[in-house]
Amino acid sequence: MKTTLKIILFINLFNKLIGITTNDNNFNASLKTAQMLVKKGDTENAVAIYLDLNKRYPNNYSIIRSIKNLYIKTNKYEEGISFLKSQLEFQPEKHQSYIDLGEFYLLNNQIEKSRKIWETGVKKFNNKHFYRNLFSMFSRHNLDEDMRSLLQNGRNKFGKSFLSYEAGSFFQSKQSYSQAMDEYIIYLLYNKNRQNIIQRRISRMSDDNEAVEIILSKLISISEKEPKKFLFLLADFYFQQQNYDKSFEVYKKWHKAGNWEQKKWLDFGNNLRREAQYIIAVDVYNYILRNSKNNTETGKALLGLAKTFENQVVPVNTNDLIPYFFDQNVFFGNSFTETTLISPVHLQNSLSIYDSLLFSLPESPLLAEAYYRLGAIQYNILQDYESGEMLLKTALKNNPPNILKLKIIEHLINIYIAQGKLNEASNFLSEINDTKNLDIINQKKILIMLLSANIDSVKSLVQFELEVISPNDTYFNDLIELNEFLLRYTKKNKPNELISFNHFIKAEFLIRQRKITEAINELEFISENFPKTEIAPLSVFRQALLLKKIQQYEAALNLSLTLKETWIADRSIILTGQIYEINLKDKEKAIKKYMEILNEYKTSIYAEPVRYHIRELQNLTTK
Repeated sequence: MKTTLKIILFINLFNKLIGITTNDNNFNASLKTAQMLVKKGDTENAVAIYLDLNKRYPNNYSIIRSIKNLYIKTNKYEEGISFLKSQLEFQPEKHQSYIDLGEFYLLNNQIEKSRKIWETGVKKFNNKHFYRNLFSMFSRHNLDEDMRSLLQNGRNKFGKSFLSYEAGSFFQSKQSYSQAMDEYIIYLLYNKNRQNIIQRRISRMSDDNEAVEIILSKLISISEKEPKKFLFLLADFYFQQQNYDKSFEVYKKWHKAGNWEQKKWLDFGNNLRREAQYIIAVDVYNYILRNSKNNTETGKALLGLAKTFENQVVPVNTNDLIPYFFDQNVFFGNSFTETTLISPVHLQNSLSIYDSLLFSLPESPLLAEAYYRLGAIQYNILQDYESGEMLLKTALKNNPPNILKLKIIEHLINIYIAQGKLNEASNFLSEINDTKNLDIINQKKILIMLLSANIDSVKSLVQFELEVISPNDTYFNDLIELNEFLLRYTKKNKPNELISFNHFIKAEFLIRQRKITEAINELEFISENFPKTEIAPLSVFRQALLLKKIQQYEAALNLSLTLKETWIADRSIILTGQIYEINLKDKEKAIKKYMEILNEYKTSIYAEPVRYHIRELQNLTTK
């Protein structure tokens, strides 16, 4: 016997001789030792410790399971059979021992003995719990016939839907999609409130293209027989398959069958809007408005309808290959709306609906969001800062929920910044007595300090925030990025670096005021007067991005080309490629530019996205 085991046995014997009772500490120590031995591959001694623990704690099934698993792992089926027989003799009422013993007979190629002990267990216990655990074991070993027999017997005893979810999951794992759907349908016929879980199962099943037609056929068939229960599931599946028109058609059939679940209709409209299916979304919201008799739900439909038009006011640009300039960073993300892209019709529609909400639902909790949306439009699109400020402050007075409250605060700060009123922004934040959202408030304080070029204060608050917030926080990485940015470009022993940095930050402040020409002038000042500073290439790149924004594409190209020998070269090359591709519609020149990344900057983090994009472009060109 090995040393470890001898020690443990000696301790146990010693404890018994002097009358010490085994306590939790002893148990945990022995358990950890056994686990350690398993990791080392010493299963023999591990089993010995577990067997000793089993004698002292016979009701602890985790120990029994560990012994069982080790016997299976080492193919010691006879020892396992002997052990489980002793368990049955000691505790004949433990139903799991019947299942486990049968499993060991199966592994030992004694199938008849397996079935005999399982039959004994079924007769003895005759309850759902035993059937369910036995079914699980059958499914692990692919005992299809035994499963079918158990299902039949179980359903005769406990009802037609018994084990239908488990059976569906098993058939799905075996890619027997038709059988899986049959079981899921049975399950839902008797468990309507479990619809969400079956939706998720069907959704995962449909990832296999072979399953799609089967699912569709089964849902159509059962929907004809049980329209109230299954038409919604069919509509949802059509939506998942991006067949939005068909989904809407089935939703209306579901309504005609006597169902009107307002929330599901609203979710349908909102999901269509998120998928940019604006035409159908408008039809859905209007359908809700025609059929709804609830003022609150009517208000939500109006809000959704207004948002649908609002989403179409300015097209969203999703063509950029890379995050050019800290785009996702809360301290640098400063997009402005290009008024030439605005759709006046959609803008007017959204404004009209928001206005109607204010008058039709004077006591509604939706008022805060309606005021917020109107204020955001005034600020972002119409650039009417005074009206935006008034509407947002009104939204704040209408008791918005916390998430909306934060959005309102953010927009109000942005309006103050857009007006160049950094002191007013700071004062506004100081008046907010909200400890629950202190991180967000500090985030805005950092931004104001940054735009004020108050570098020391920014650094201090950034360091403080990094110490108190969790790395899982949504803006932790933004803080890290800002901290690195400050450390890189604000070296006190290099005056020119500080001067350049201040001009750079001044440009960022001007951008937020939509003074793009003045911002470009500030950035030009850096490249003309301090061309050797570390921030100079970034300032040139920033100029190019701004010129692209205001549609001065040739000027943007020329600036980008000057960055070939700088640390930002790969990004500048991609920028030129995108100007050729998107703005000048010259795909051949774009591909040529992108190829420079693959040939000259193979280690760039953008190499793989560029490679993939080139393939896409080449396929489109050949087509």
